[in-house]
Formats: sequence, C-alpha cells, structure tokens
Amino acid sequence: MNVDFHIHTNYSDGGYSYDQIIKECIKNNVHLIAICDHNAFVSHKPNPNVKVINGIEMDVRYKEYSFHMLLYNFNEKSKSFINYLKNSREHEIINFNKNLDILENTFHFNIDKNLIQSFIDKNNYFDRVRMNKLLVEANICVDAKSAFEKYTYILPKTKRYAIGIEEYAKIAKSSNAIMSLAHPLKYGLGIEETKRIILELKDKYGLNAIEAINNHQTLDEEKEFIDFCNKNNLLISGGSDAHYKKGNKSRKRVGIVLEHTIDEKETTFLRLVNDNE
Repeated sequence: MNVDFHIHTNYSDGGYSYDQIIKECIKNNVHLIAICDHNAFVSHKPNPNVKVINGIEMDVRYKEYSFHMLLYNFNEKSKSFINYLKNSREHEIINFNKNLDILENTFHFNIDKNLIQSFIDKNNYFDRVRMNKLLVEANICVDAKSAFEKYTYILPKTKRYAIGIEEYAKIAKSSNAIMSLAHPLKYGLGIEETKRIILELKDKYGLNAIEAINNHQTLDEEKEFIDFCNKNNLLISGGSDAHYKKGNKSRKRVGIVLEHTIDEKETTFLRLVNDNE
C-alpha cells in the first residue's frame, strides 16, 4: 500500500484543500496519509478511500538550530497541544496585524475593521498569500497578483511560531505522540553532524522517528538514513512534503519521493500508530 506522511493543505501554506488532496491520493493510489500543516491542525472528515492519521509540522528550536519537527498520532484534545495551537494562532494574528499596519501606513488606505475581523475569524494561517486575499476582498485589488505587485511585495518575511525542544517533547508526551525530525538534510548541517544531533535528541528528549524518506536528499542519502535508523533503534517515517502551490511546478507529488512511491512497509513508525490505536 502506498502512503505519504507529510502533506500540506491550504489550512496552512499549501495550495490544495483537504478534498483536493484526497483526490490526488486516490489518483496516485495512496491510501494512508498524514496532513502535516505548519503549526496548525484541524480534524478532517473521514474518507472511505484514504485513511488519515493525525499529523502536524512544528517549528522547534534546539540550541542554535531551528528544525521542523513532526508529531504523529497525537491526542488532539491534550491540553498542552490545544494551548500550543492557541499560542501559534495568536502569533500569526499579531504578525498579520503588524503587516497590515505597514501597508495601511505606507499606502494610506484603510480597510474596514469588521472585514478584517471576519477575515481573521475565517483563517488560521496569515502569510502574504492571505494578505493578498484580504486586499482583494476589500476591493483594493482585483486579484492576488496585482495585490502583490502593488502592495504586499514590500512586506518583510515573518517567522512562524517556534517553541523549544523541551516544550515539543512535553507536548508529545502529554498527547501520546510519535516524534519525528522532518527532512533531516534540509538544515545545511551535513549528514554526519545531523546524525550526531539526532542521537542527542533521541537520548535527551525521546525522539523516536526520522523522516528518512523525503524529497530533500539523494537516493544514496536516503539509503544511508534508513541504515542509520535501523542501526540506532530509530523508526522511519516518509513523506513528499507536497504543497501544490498555485503556479509552482514542484516535483513534489502526493505519495512520491525522489520519483519512487512510499511503501507502507518502509515506514516502520507505523508500529507505534498501531500500538496507540
């Protein structure tokens, strides 16, 4: 059975809705997935053709490093997890309002406060794409392209909400979650340094899985990480990191990593999913 445990939707920075992702899964013969939106989670309606396990991608600090850590199969009703989502959303809204102030002060327009509040209530992720949508809804621009070209191009890149590794481990423990490091070679540390840090996180914080199968490495590096996981009692997860952003001709497709499918048997972290169900 084909699987994919790292997919994004338009609930965060993906381009496709959940329903569109499900259609892609069916088209690509993928029957078990995790939606891992950035610092955001929402329960999705069950689908008879595609099973979905709980997933999220979190920005996590460790010493001088910044990692993307995945949580799987968590209890979404855990108090610490709910509090994390609340803090992340508040962070997003603060940054959104700061950027809105920049636009209004620079270009001297005012958007109705009720419209802004309604927009905030309807959204969870507040990047430049959302700001473009707001300007269209406010009839300041006719489309997102003109919103960017006239206004939002000036906005600084804002950082997503990030937590320390201790809080990440605490959330994982309290919600009975599986911890996994996403795309381990994406951080520019080199393979040996990355392995050293992984073992440190395993020993100190209970990291128990690695996204050894991903699109941010070579096939040889994939094999090396799989061997590393097997030798060090680390479980293996795998995902495409598919975003399906509009206008982005990415090679990332649901269920496909480095032009091969992800097989259920390769993703050994599913042993814990089965144990927790």
